[in-house]
Amino acid sequence: MNKNRSSLIIPRRQFLYASGLMTLTSTALSAQKILGANDRVRIGFIGMGRRSGGLLGEFLRIPNVELVAISDPDTAQMENRLQHIQRIKARLLSKGHPLPDSRVEAIQDYRKLLERKDIDAVVIPSTTFWHTLHAIHALQAGKHVYVEKPATFTHWEGRQLEAAAQRYGKVIGVGYQNRSDPGPQDGIRYVQEGNLGKIRKVRALCFRNRDSIGKLDHPLKPPATINYDLWLGPAPQHVTYRPELHYDWHWDFNTGNGDLGNQSVHEIDMVYWLLGHPGLPSEVRSFGNRFAWNDGGNTPNMLAVWCKWGGAEVILETNDLKVSPERNVARHRMGTRVGIIAECENGFLKGGRGGMVALKPDGKTITQRFKGNGGQGHQNSFIEAIRANDGSKFPAQVAHSHPSESVMHLGNASYRMGDLHSSSELQSTLSGHDDLLEIIEEQNEQLLTWDVNDPKYFCGPPIRVNPETAEVTTPGVGPELIGPHYRKGYEVPKLT
Repeated sequence: MNKNRSSLIIPRRQFLYASGLMTLTSTALSAQKILGANDRVRIGFIGMGRRSGGLLGEFLRIPNVELVAISDPDTAQMENRLQHIQRIKARLLSKGHPLPDSRVEAIQDYRKLLERKDIDAVVIPSTTFWHTLHAIHALQAGKHVYVEKPATFTHWEGRQLEAAAQRYGKVIGVGYQNRSDPGPQDGIRYVQEGNLGKIRKVRALCFRNRDSIGKLDHPLKPPATINYDLWLGPAPQHVTYRPELHYDWHWDFNTGNGDLGNQSVHEIDMVYWLLGHPGLPSEVRSFGNRFAWNDGGNTPNMLAVWCKWGGAEVILETNDLKVSPERNVARHRMGTRVGIIAECENGFLKGGRGGMVALKPDGKTITQRFKGNGGQGHQNSFIEAIRANDGSKFPAQVAHSHPSESVMHLGNASYRMGDLHSSSELQSTLSGHDDLLEIIEEQNEQLLTWDVNDPKYFCGPPIRVNPETAEVTTPGVGPELIGPHYRKGYEVPKLT
């Protein structure tokens, strides 16, 4: 039998559950596999939810990368992912891809994974509310860190994670793969070189055709396979009525940031990049609501956030409703559903992951195309940064993710502090801001198809922040909105 193929066999009867550990029959890796001796990078994964599937494939195909262990509070998720790993390895071997002769250990408690000396780096696609604490604990354990977006759950956490990145001297990068896509790279460079003149206005768009998550008539009971205390971690105890524990935590402010923090952060990061990393804006404001669904979520499915940033007017627009109940498509703006549109003196730049185009001032005639590849190589850049022991070689830095994610956090905070307005009241409040008035009109028209004839919007106050210190100065913005706010025993450490 091919020696590599023997490592693919993962019989369920070989699992041993003890002290939060689910192990395969392999022993610890030999000392000969030390980074530097052969440039092998040994990795562990924390979080086996939906995003882990794609990341496992990306990392396993990188030459001389060895997956040592995975961790998740839900043993069922780990079992599913072990089978997924088996399929990935089989596919790679069939293509002649060399793989290390090792087995993967499954560990329910991530802290035991971090204790292992045979792991150089951890990949963290865990639940968002865990990202910062997982990342800081990994850095403190001497591991390099790849953390999925958003790297933070609150504005306060951004400052702590940035301080940790500076303090512990390890490579840490964030899963903003647009930064590794030649389409955005070339398109943004084209604008920054002055080819379209001054940037006047930028929109970040997230138009999706999502569905309601449903609602139970009784509180959700976590599955028997999960250590729920460990799953909940830093998040406060609460009752939820959504049918699914996993993934749909995105749509509950106790554990998620809505689509502003799930998808739109990619586009917000591109806006920040395009504007030349201008730091924090001085204030952020938003309006929206969760319309039509009446389900177990509480994050808005329509949200507009606006601010003045880097000298440009910026609008972040999220809309998760289908065009109508009968049409399973999302709305678009200038042909873009997910991406950015930059209006400049002499034309437009629009697009995002996978490619961008420059347009004449008419917004239709293409003058330049910037072909993308979806950010292929982002994970490989992280591994190469580890081998070089130089975090600057990785394009998505925590120093960049903190300000862009904070715009998301502050936008959500404004929404959550908002008062309910009728459509006409909101239009009066925003009189003079033509772009926002246009959004309201478009949303009202769309909502009519959902039988929402008199929509009510939460419109929040401006959340003001000192760009130099990152301190929020708006009165009444509590820690439950911007942090810190944790369960005892799961506190993110204060580092700055």
